[in-house]
Amino acid sequence: MDTKKPIRCAVYTRKSCEDGLEQDFNSLDAQRLSAENYIASQTHENWQLISKHYDDGGFSGGNMNRPALQDLFEDIEAGLIDMVVVYKIDRLSRSLFDFSKIIELFEKHSVGFVSVTQAFNTSTSSGKLMLNMLLSFAQYERELTGERIRDKFASSLKKGMWMGGVVMLGYEVKDRKLLIKGDEAEIISLIYRQFLASESCVEVAHLLNKLGHRTKIKKLKTGEIFGGQMFELKAVQRILKNPYYKGCVSHKGAVYQGEHEAIIDEETWNAAQEIFKKNAVGPRKPSCMTPSFLRGIIHCACGSLMKHTCSSNHGLVYRYYTCYNQVKYKNCPSAHKNIPAEPVERSVIEEVLKIIKSPEVVINLNRLAEQRNDLKKEDLMLALKNLNEAWNYLYQAEQEKIVRMLVDSVEIKENGIKLKLNLDGFDNLFIKLSA
Repeated sequence: MDTKKPIRCAVYTRKSCEDGLEQDFNSLDAQRLSAENYIASQTHENWQLISKHYDDGGFSGGNMNRPALQDLFEDIEAGLIDMVVVYKIDRLSRSLFDFSKIIELFEKHSVGFVSVTQAFNTSTSSGKLMLNMLLSFAQYERELTGERIRDKFASSLKKGMWMGGVVMLGYEVKDRKLLIKGDEAEIISLIYRQFLASESCVEVAHLLNKLGHRTKIKKLKTGEIFGGQMFELKAVQRILKNPYYKGCVSHKGAVYQGEHEAIIDEETWNAAQEIFKKNAVGPRKPSCMTPSFLRGIIHCACGSLMKHTCSSNHGLVYRYYTCYNQVKYKNCPSAHKNIPAEPVERSVIEEVLKIIKSPEVVINLNRLAEQRNDLKKEDLMLALKNLNEAWNYLYQAEQEKIVRMLVDSVEIKENGIKLKLNLDGFDNLFIKLSA
């Protein structure tokens, strides 16, 4: 290293938590002061401190998603730094994998690295050896800490303790304990009673929604609120299969007796699980292998999207479009909540063909030619003529592709279908065909 050339030194500091950062002289200041004193001791080597601060307060060293660290990387790549100085190695990174990438970046741009309290730098082979050894131990300590936390978590669950997380419907938390919440517990009891009577999660969901019950409202630490929705099939299934309601806790498939009070007795719980086992045995539902080109754009008369569904009879598979409201909540009022797929797809294609042959399309192409200097009216009209003549010779997949370009949505009405067209799609289609 040429001692005559100034060595521009940047100080990087980091603290994992935000506690104490509001103080006049905090941990980041202490780290920086130590680093500045070290740089001052190297003035005979022509080390010079750059004024810019690189401080990450409240950021973990387990990853590189830190604003000041990324800022440091950018300045290194811009050639503004010759040496990075830190209080300890783990201030830069606690991950051996991440640190190897950081050192690779330093070496690429001929940037040195010094740890003040560990007395080595990467400009020497012994410093590199010591660096790898210390980082290996830092990674080892971090993994040991993670194992201890996981073991403590599992041990606490085996004792039946509630270890936090999203509070399920029927309970509330007080003093880190799960307690039964009366009004919600009544909903849980209703769910189990109705399921034992009907043996159908769909009917249970339908009853809950009819009675005006909704899923539990949950508020995150960020202030975001979710829940309070109508009950879907999967929400009911999760409640019926959750061992917490019989007074147990679960961890990685194992179930332990919990400290909290049960809402459902053991006999009711076992009866519900037997119904699931019984219903699980049977023929598999047919798979809809035929693509649905109206998927995502076809709507029921009630306003809901319609789902592509299938059924089978004597080995034949029949395709349908079914209202999502009907699938999830069994409450679609429309008479056409479940319609055969092929007739409606054929009707949409026929309607699009009528539109292509209508005078309005000619008017639209004239408008397009007037707006675009790079398009000729004659070319657009020839493209329209060729499309009309070739339509019946196109493969069905090609016709469906054109329909998806021209149709924005399809609404099933009580007396037919209603198309909402995509005018930009018309323009793009004929520009492409006239090219």
